[in-house]
Amino acid sequence: MYTVQGKGGLIRHVLIPNDLVVQLEQRRFNYPVTVKDRKINYLQRYDIGAGKRWSDSFSKASKRALFFSTGAHGLRHSYARERMRELLALGYRRVQALETVSQEMGHFRPEITEVYLV
Repeated sequence: MYTVQGKGGLIRHVLIPNDLVVQLEQRRFNYPVTVKDRKINYLQRYDIGAGKRWSDSFSKASKRALFFSTGAHGLRHSYARERMRELLALGYRRVQALETVSQEMGHFRPEITEVYLV
C-alpha cells in the first residue's frame, strides 16, 4: 500500500502488486528531486515518467500502435466511462458509481468526474 498525493493535494492509498513494488522501489531516488512540469514545481521520489513528457510519450506510442491518439487525457475519459459501465453493471447506484470513479481518478468532487463521462 502506497500513500499518494496528487495535484491539488488529494491524498489517497493505492494498492500495488508486490512484483511492481519491487520494480518501483528499484527506481526510488535517495532524495526527492524537484522537477518543473508545465511551470509548476513538483517533488519527484521515483525515476519514472510523469507529466508532459509522459503524456507526449504516451501519445507517440499510441500513434505508432493504433495510428491515432486521444492523448493521456483521452485515456482518463475512456477509463471513467468504462469504469462507470462496469460499476453500474455490478448493481451500484449511479451516485455510488460516480463517487467511486471520482475517488479513483483523484477528484475531490464527483461533479468534476461528470465531465469525463461525455
